[in-house]
Amino acid sequence: MNTIIIFCAQYLFLFVILGVAIAWLRTARQTKLRFAVAAIAAGLLALAMSRVAAKLYFDPRPFVTEHVKPLIAHAADNGFPSDHALLTMTLTAITYFFSRKTAAVLLLFTVFVGLARIAAKIHSPLDIAAGWLIGVIGAVVGYYLVRWAFDRYQKSAR
Repeated sequence: MNTIIIFCAQYLFLFVILGVAIAWLRTARQTKLRFAVAAIAAGLLALAMSRVAAKLYFDPRPFVTEHVKPLIAHAADNGFPSDHALLTMTLTAITYFFSRKTAAVLLLFTVFVGLARIAAKIHSPLDIAAGWLIGVIGAVVGYYLVRWAFDRYQKSAR
């Protein structure tokens, strides 16, 4: 069981990245640029919000507070919010706007990554939930900001 937890906590996020790449490749040619720009905007927004949140709140990692050995070696630093949860949810949420079926599969991977990081004692549920929330906010704001910019550009090009 520990092997599965370690795999999901350390490597499953790569499957989310691969899923986004596949979704991007499968989108219509005229949608690819919008998808890519929206993903970059969402990622930058989520990362900025995450850094601010980390400055405002400190949550010691569970292995520190519970005095246990984590399944994955990790620094005893601030676990809030989880970078893995942030990355996977941001990518999953932005993919939702372009491929709902792919996003549904990615959401399963995202949940498994978060739960595995909790089980590995490197994040608390709060760290994961905060990463997910910030990821969704970043994706929604990023998507609509890019959509607005693209629509505005297309109107001015006419």
